[in-house]
Amino acid sequence: MLALCAGLLVLLVAFALPLLHMGGAVPPSSAASPAQQDGQLPWQARATTSGALEVFGLTLGRDTLATAKGRFGDTLQPALVARLGEVGALEALMEPFAAGFVSGRLVLSFDVPAATLRRWREGAPRSEAMDGGVRRFDMTHDARAEAESARIAGLSFVPSLQLSEADLRQRFGEPAETVTQADGVRVLLYPAIGMTAAVPASGKTRTALQYVAPRDFDARLRAPLARPAASAPN
Repeated sequence: MLALCAGLLVLLVAFALPLLHMGGAVPPSSAASPAQQDGQLPWQARATTSGALEVFGLTLGRDTLATAKGRFGDTLQPALVARLGEVGALEALMEPFAAGFVSGRLVLSFDVPAATLRRWREGAPRSEAMDGGVRRFDMTHDARAEAESARIAGLSFVPSLQLSEADLRQRFGEPAETVTQADGVRVLLYPAIGMTAAVPASGKTRTALQYVAPRDFDARLRAPLARPAASAPN
């Protein structure tokens, strides 16, 4: 019995030492989180036959603010934001947001008529300045209730870790097209899943992923890029 116990102790020490050197971390590939298992990683977006997009547990082009709040809870922060001279937009922020083992900042945008946005803005009890010349307008109780039915038009996700162009090509595959902007940012276009990835020229900013329903890709993502940038098909 003493010899058996001694042998077991040796085996335990032999297995424990490598784990200590690893810091006890489990590689993402060997232990998938619930988000990974449910297909909620950034590169697990799936286009539907109706032209919508399923990503992060939401269906863009179908689900509403109420749907998103039901999924993410009170950590989702909806607000009316606008730059000087603009009508504004209804957005909802969640930070930090965990997409499997990838965390970052998630911003949802919604389809709301301009007249409704103007009415909400004019009725706002107060507003505050934000970075980039943007103002955030408080919404009344009635405006918040009305916003619950606003449909999700798109979302942007900025991972905390920096993703290179090579990382994106490995995860998403080869883009249908690349666009180089005046500031050196390279944008990879994936119209089949309604996604673009903006890779900064330097490490000062992080990679930004934008998603819309594939049926809205040209109007919402490709058209804004075509005006100021030169396109370079792969």
